[in-house]
Amino acid sequence: MSGYGQFCAVARALDVVGERWALLIVRELLLGASSFSDIRHGLPRIPRATLSARLRALRAAGIVDDGYRLTEAGTALAPVVRELARWAVTTDSAALTEDDLDTAALTWDIQRRIDTSALPERTVVLAIEFTDRTANDRNYWLHLSQTSVNLCRQDTGAPVDVWLTAPTEAATRWWLGHLSWAQLLRQPGVRVHGDRSLQRQMHRWFQRYVFTPEALGVAGSEPAGAVPGNAV
Repeated sequence: MSGYGQFCAVARALDVVGERWALLIVRELLLGASSFSDIRHGLPRIPRATLSARLRALRAAGIVDDGYRLTEAGTALAPVVRELARWAVTTDSAALTEDDLDTAALTWDIQRRIDTSALPERTVVLAIEFTDRTANDRNYWLHLSQTSVNLCRQDTGAPVDVWLTAPTEAATRWWLGHLSWAQLLRQPGVRVHGDRSLQRQMHRWFQRYVFTPEALGVAGSEPAGAVPGNAV
């Protein structure tokens, strides 16, 4: 027997979306992934074979169609994903640990949560260096414009306008909404340098993690845009 073998609706739901990675694939599709490659970018640690198997199972269950789109049944899982995030934010049972820190997943989420309307009219290159990581996971480049956002793991040679250097945990806690931009800049090892006019406005470029405490309506959360005038 592959399932739980219980009449309970919770057990029957978990028979469908309870396998490892399954609900995270749904999360990626809810957040705009539209291809196998997009899903792998959002879940860099998932083996290709596992992703293929989970997609087959989700299609068989009528949750995903052949075009990497959620069906009506799949979209109906959005409140489930949101409430799981709320539970994680409000309980110590799912505290952030060192094992959860992944620069590839973090920068992919950053690039899909850029507010292009807040960007300058010209293209801006933002280099991010995670100071506590090895060469393969240390450096990323975001090429930002009002019409496109591109994340690069190799230096293309384009002039960099702004550099952000930070330990991975500090950058992750800012992205999750645990730290404001001003608080991030005060963390040990965090530095922003480059074009000073861009430094002053760059906090507005980031919409941050979709499930910040503020976005979830968790009491006591700090507004995501709270930045004192002298932050830079």
